[in-house]
Amino acid sequence: MSHISWSDFVIWQCNLRQRNFRMFSGKPSEGTTALILDNKSNKEIASLRSVLIEKNSLNTAKMFEFMIKKTHDPEERFSKAVNFFAYDYYNTPNNFDGSFTATFSHKSDLTKKMLKKKKYNVQFFERDTGFNFNVSVSKLNRTDAKWMYTFWHNSFFNPGLNEDIDILYFNPSKSGLEKIA
Repeated sequence: MSHISWSDFVIWQCNLRQRNFRMFSGKPSEGTTALILDNKSNKEIASLRSVLIEKNSLNTAKMFEFMIKKTHDPEERFSKAVNFFAYDYYNTPNNFDGSFTATFSHKSDLTKKMLKKKKYNVQFFERDTGFNFNVSVSKLNRTDAKWMYTFWHNSFFNPGLNEDIDILYFNPSKSGLEKIA
């Protein structure tokens, strides 16, 4: 069995996401969906669209905000976002560490449930490749760069998104990464 490292997961995620933007105008594929499992019973808790987070996300969050505020035309915003994500953005996997976020309705039952337990198992899978690992979950504050990054990122694809949401951060445990097939 070959050694699996975090860079394997991050490179795979970057490749999937870039392909989704190049070939499918940004439509998320199965491999960008995080399957959240109870880490004891392995029971499915949720299936979430994930946003892969940059290690240093503040500058990109500010750029996203600028791109969105530059025009009131949602189609133009969407087109610029697809072009941005399709080409250079995911070409530098070293900018990412494997952590991700997901957006929820404010004070939803699922958010409350996830924050109560805080530790879960996560699986990402597409075609014949997948990864399994543990995460710690926390709620981001609106002033956090990861919150801003996620909010502005999601605003490209949901023009009606408002700030009355919760954004959870999924921080992977750096040990125990498994490749699944």
